[in-house]
Amino acid sequence: MSTTSAKQYVSLANKYRPQTFEDMVGQESISKTLQNALKLGRIGHAYLFYGPRGCGKTTTARILAKALNCTGNGATGPTAQPCGKCPQCLEIAQSADLDVLELDAASNTQVEKVREAIIDTVALAASRDRFKVFILDEVHMLSASSFNALLKTIEEPPAHVVFILATTEKHKVPATIVSRCQTFRFRPLTVEEISTHLVELAKTEGIELASEAAKIIAKNAGGAMRDGLTLLDRAIAYAGDKIDEKTVSEMLGLTSTDLLKDAVDALCHKNNAQMHRVFQTLQSEGFDANTFLKDLKNTLGDLFYFTLGQGSEPFTGSKELLEGISAGFLARLTRKISKLIDEVKFSDNPLVSAEVGLFTVMDSVVDIDSFIRRLEALEGGNVLPPSSTPSVPSARKPAPTPKTLPPAAKPQVQQAVAKEPVEKSEPVPVLDKAISNRQVWDKMLAKFGKGDTPFVYDVMMSAQVEFTTPDTWTLVFEKGKEFYQITAERKLAELSAAATELAGRQIAIQLTDQTASPAAQSQAAKPASALSKAASTEAVILDEEPFAAGPFIEDSATDVANAPEEVKHILEMFPGELIA
Repeated sequence: MSTTSAKQYVSLANKYRPQTFEDMVGQESISKTLQNALKLGRIGHAYLFYGPRGCGKTTTARILAKALNCTGNGATGPTAQPCGKCPQCLEIAQSADLDVLELDAASNTQVEKVREAIIDTVALAASRDRFKVFILDEVHMLSASSFNALLKTIEEPPAHVVFILATTEKHKVPATIVSRCQTFRFRPLTVEEISTHLVELAKTEGIELASEAAKIIAKNAGGAMRDGLTLLDRAIAYAGDKIDEKTVSEMLGLTSTDLLKDAVDALCHKNNAQMHRVFQTLQSEGFDANTFLKDLKNTLGDLFYFTLGQGSEPFTGSKELLEGISAGFLARLTRKISKLIDEVKFSDNPLVSAEVGLFTVMDSVVDIDSFIRRLEALEGGNVLPPSSTPSVPSARKPAPTPKTLPPAAKPQVQQAVAKEPVEKSEPVPVLDKAISNRQVWDKMLAKFGKGDTPFVYDVMMSAQVEFTTPDTWTLVFEKGKEFYQITAERKLAELSAAATELAGRQIAIQLTDQTASPAAQSQAAKPASALSKAASTEAVILDEEPFAAGPFIEDSATDVANAPEEVKHILEMFPGELIA
């Protein structure tokens, strides 16, 4: 049996735990505030530290306890720079000081425990130190009755007592407690702060840690330095004294960069075969579906910021892959995959669910921004390469010019042309004008939808527009929506003027009256006396009721059989007469 005892191993998180305010990483504003308060003698009786896990709340509480009780360097009172060598500093660092009580509120939630540990001892003087310090970790776990018992003590503690409360969930701490404390928010650390600190510690330990490997560890630390040090400990045990990017990825089970690049390329360019090959690789190499989706979501997020000019390339060739891809498209992909992660989490076959889900995402998410830019380029006369020219959906192709009908068979057409001078220009190809017309129509929808003319917007939404010729549009109303024709007849000039203004050329909008207007038929059948009787109120009625084509008179009841389907349905629910 060997007489040499093995040296006890100390984790990096404990070995390199900050011992002074200057050692804190990423919380400079809090360190500076506490140091200034100690120098000025403005010491609070209660502090509340809140923020995510592993970002330095408990460590700062211990440093503050040292600063209050340090006797080194001839200090006779609280100091902003604890020495770390006096008995008080050494014992507080080891959680062995009798006057500094660290309590886990999660294990002492009951009133009896709080009363025994704090309330019954708070009035007793410190046995040796200047201040008796109570550090309550995860204080939000206390019960409501425990908070009530603690409230009076925190509000008016003895002069020699300081409370330091730490929590990851401030919203669960009663407002009565929060209002009696000086609150400090600890922010999560950035990837750069964690990776830089890890590289420095690795050099101290004699470990060769690649900067890219440090960034991967930092990204997976979730803003917590403690988690980053724990992962570095694990990487050292896995790879020894030389740690590179590939080693860390293998250790964490992360998806390879090449595989993520192929998946992003398949998503952006809707390559189904390539996406299927990605999942074949995932299955053959035993990758976890949830881990792959999370890595894919994070990569798309990095590409989103890169497209906006923020951050660096997540992988080589990102700029070339994203050529012609908009930031909005990447944002929509990221949101869809975030929802897919929740679905796959509870699936009995995660890989199949993930693949089917991504195929659905590819079909449903369209890069509208990029498509609009291409349409605008076509409208402006710019020539696009054949590969980047978007295909025009059949719905956006110009309708063929109708055949000439005999005079008796021609439908009645009402036409309004905006009389605005339009400069002569070179003829525009028919396809380009059709695309432009559809774009102008969409702009008109946006204009009238936001304006003070909701009736015009309703007409446009209820009509089918046909681009009979590049400069002539026809509005057609399906069966059941004939009553919109009445408003359309009165608004043709306004619609034509808006189209002319937005298109930059003269546009004529006409209304195809395929069926005789019910209002016109009704009005034609009314006796002249009834029409003259209501003439005085006609203008008022038309202004207040935009769908009305004539006055309401006693003889205006019409046959329900000829009414639109929507009106028939309403009359079934609410009995009454139909007024033309």
